[in-house]
Amino acid sequence: MSAAAAAATRTAATAVRRPFSFYTQVRSMGRAFEHAPYERFAATMKPQRPDYAKNLTWTAGKVVTYFPIFGAMLGWPVLCKWALDGQIGRL
Repeated sequence: MSAAAAAATRTAATAVRRPFSFYTQVRSMGRAFEHAPYERFAATMKPQRPDYAKNLTWTAGKVVTYFPIFGAMLGWPVLCKWALDGQIGRL
């Protein structure tokens, strides 16, 4: 018997002897979808300092994007009334 065949037989025998656990398989599948493992850090690690400039830049970018877009989506009837007030008969 070759070494590869012997290793395959050992692996197959080990897999057969393990008990089947549906819960373990479901849990490992769920953990595979996590973007980062939820495990504790060591107590000796110092917490990372907050990056206020990055947070402010991110928030300012959202504000600059959302307010004009939502203003246009929700305010178009008011803008149309203001632009066309008294002009409907002329058009």
